[in-house]
Amino acid sequence: MGVIVEYFEKVTPDMMTITVPEAEYAIFTTQPVKEIPVDQTDNIDPFSIAIKQTWKYIFNEWFPASHYEFDETKMDFEFYDERCHETEDAVMEIYVPVIPKSI
Repeated sequence: MGVIVEYFEKVTPDMMTITVPEAEYAIFTTQPVKEIPVDQTDNIDPFSIAIKQTWKYIFNEWFPASHYEFDETKMDFEFYDERCHETEDAVMEIYVPVIPKSI
């Protein structure tokens, strides 16, 4: 978990800093979840399922059909903002570094 900051001067010794290197990213938004509560009987969280389904789509469908490949030299990350705190229509974004496919 982290927060976006412009400067690190308020970082305390128990915190870590990371600078995400510049890259070209393909950005994917999860499908909106109508309700996020965890199903206590099956321990199924619809938001987690939507996130997993999006990752599967990226690597099983989008990459094979696109003109890009995963840039393993850069960072991928999940971005959670105020949209994921809603109880209805919750979404988040997945940033995947890409480079043009070599021919």
